[in-house]
Amino acid sequence: MSEPDPFITAACRQGFSAEAATAALATLRLRLAEHGLAERLYAYRTAERGPGGAQAGGEATRRPRLLLAFQSADAALSFAQHHGLGRSPRLIALSLPQALTVLLQRSNISALLIADEPAEALPSGLPPGLRVARDTLLDLLNGVG
Repeated sequence: MSEPDPFITAACRQGFSAEAATAALATLRLRLAEHGLAERLYAYRTAERGPGGAQAGGEATRRPRLLLAFQSADAALSFAQHHGLGRSPRLIALSLPQALTVLLQRSNISALLIADEPAEALPSGLPPGLRVARDTLLDLLNGVG
């Protein structure tokens, strides 16, 4: 018997049906495939942690955040170093279901942005890519869209 998908488990814990979570995941996998993107993602952790792993600065935890993910570890580290995002790189490998679980569970994250390769930054500082808004994910889980 295979291990349950972390995204489906998280969605069920938040009151969504396993069927809706499975359908949402299938829809988002299809969108990734249409854009030629892989399901293995890499993110760079930038949050400064205080004692006990808590985030320092209460205000920063309330503003909307973006989960920026890359197709390769090299692209993630290059982007982080180029933009001076932190003192020492902390790379995290994520599957698509894991990234969606983070998006679902953390209401302060407004979207998942999966950067196109190569990750060329726009004037806003963010690379172009496939954006999955938290609201879009919730709509999919509610059977809308």
